[in-house]
Amino acid sequence: MTFRLFTSLGNEVREFRTVVPGEVRMYVCGVTPYDVTHLGHAFSYVQFDTLRRFLEWLGYRVRYVQNVTDIDDDMIMVSKRQGGRAIAEIRDENDAILRADLDRLNVLRPTVYPYATDHIPEIVETTQRLIDRGHAYVVDGDVFFDVASFPRYGQLNGLTLDELGKRENPESKRAHKKRGHLDFLLWQQVEPGDPAWDSPWGPGRPGWSIECTAMAVKHLGTQIDIHGGGSDLKYPHHENEIAQAECAYGVEPFCGWWVHNGMLQLDGVKMSKSLGNLVLARDLMRTYEPDHLRLYLLSHHMRTDANYVPGAVDALADRFGSLRAATAHAAEGPPNREALATMVAHLEADFDVPGTLDAAERVARRVLGGVSEQGEATALRETLRILGFAFAGARGPATGDFSP
Repeated sequence: MTFRLFTSLGNEVREFRTVVPGEVRMYVCGVTPYDVTHLGHAFSYVQFDTLRRFLEWLGYRVRYVQNVTDIDDDMIMVSKRQGGRAIAEIRDENDAILRADLDRLNVLRPTVYPYATDHIPEIVETTQRLIDRGHAYVVDGDVFFDVASFPRYGQLNGLTLDELGKRENPESKRAHKKRGHLDFLLWQQVEPGDPAWDSPWGPGRPGWSIECTAMAVKHLGTQIDIHGGGSDLKYPHHENEIAQAECAYGVEPFCGWWVHNGMLQLDGVKMSKSLGNLVLARDLMRTYEPDHLRLYLLSHHMRTDANYVPGAVDALADRFGSLRAATAHAAEGPPNREALATMVAHLEADFDVPGTLDAAERVARRVLGGVSEQGEATALRETLRILGFAFAGARGPATGDFSP
């Protein structure tokens, strides 16, 4: 059985191979919990949860790390807006809401769920490594990564430095101090009263991208197999992560597969907290069963941008009912090997979950029509377990399993 998976680095589908045979080191960028999370976050984490489940079904031991960015400009801004409320309180409140949503959607708990603020020593150490190796420089308490020192910068996005310079870049700060236009902060001075930690360059706080590099290396090592996140993170965040890790630790590549999910849109516009055009998973789950919503989220290929419109979940009611009803016909004994292979083949070919769901629906129709072969309902149940559906008996929070 050969699994082929697309990577954004090189824009190609390649046979999946890991750094350590039989083991997958997987890091997925988590949220910045300064406000409520929305259906776009659920889309991302359900997709990566399903990829993780498929890798485990293939026999891999998966170590899945998903971080929490609990110190950045937005966290500080909300804290000030709320009268100086503790950032940890804001984080814990919003993180609990997200976790409750993902639990209901049967998303497996991460193996490690690190907070950036718990990794300041690792961040300082990685930053110092970059300075010592000539890839970063200090200007009056701020530390910048020197993009010119890393010739491969831009490879993830397939763009030249000039082309990247024309892109929107939330990491572009304190231009008057920088040597190069694309240089970005690893460590920054803070305003009086803002959260700060001691460092060799004075009190301050981390830049954005260095946090993920330090946490990934801490919990997975200097080379990992899969790095996931939304397509909006390809530049600058993930481009920066490659540069930081490969320059700090002398490894190439830092990550074998860069896997990006598409953006969930509302009426053609990217759903985001900053725009306020949000549909909340918890609101939809007041109307629809969580497995029904999971089916909607998995009905779009991971890499595609999906456009949510009212009634989109309703349109899948017949499919949801058929899959659940047919699964109830599963009996003891082995699954029909041919039916299982037909459904799983789509997952093997670049993780085509919608293709698997189409094939699963065809099996369900045969089962419900009384024309299926022996073991087809069992094969259907096995496939839907791989996809994480609680009604098929997939392990996870929705079935009482809160283990990673």
